[in-house]
Amino acid sequence: IIEDNCFIGARAEVAEGVIVREGSVLSMGVYLGQSTKIVDRETGAVLYGEVPPYSVVVSGALPSPKGGPSLYCAVIVKRVDEKTRAKTSVNELLRD
Repeated sequence: IIEDNCFIGARAEVAEGVIVREGSVLSMGVYLGQSTKIVDRETGAVLYGEVPPYSVVVSGALPSPKGGPSLYCAVIVKRVDEKTRAKTSVNELLRD
């Protein structure tokens, strides 16, 4: 489910069981499934299956605790601000 006023970048995928809350921005190439870890960089919280409202999400990786290969995750890097809206406003022009 993708709520209103979201921006989904090119080649980003939102699979079944995921909710992208209002006003959020997914950058190019972000893959979200129900079991994908979504890490909030500011708080350290780990979420599954739901992007909080007005979040800016990019692709990331979590290091392996045993030093092996890292695992994919999505990272909330900030909350949507005027700078973010300016960058995604082209999308709104195309919809008019």
